[in-house]
Amino acid sequence: MTHKVVESIEEANAIIDAFTGNANDFELRVSDKLQDPAGINMTIITDTILSKGWEPDGFVQKEGFRIYSYKELE
Repeated sequence: MTHKVVESIEEANAIIDAFTGNANDFELRVSDKLQDPAGINMTIITDTILSKGWEPDGFVQKEGFRIYSYKELE
């Protein structure tokens, strides 16, 4: 798990791909700059999450970023 706030899709996907633990041990901190109105950036990041056999499990809004949690795909 990283405590770095990611600023790009490529950076987020690299962190996701590099993680080797369980889904519920992983969280991703995503800059509000990636929260586009259509949700395209998070869709691309979520596609990488789904390819690991995980699914989103909520987020917490912080000042300038969100912390996303994940769980094993049901």
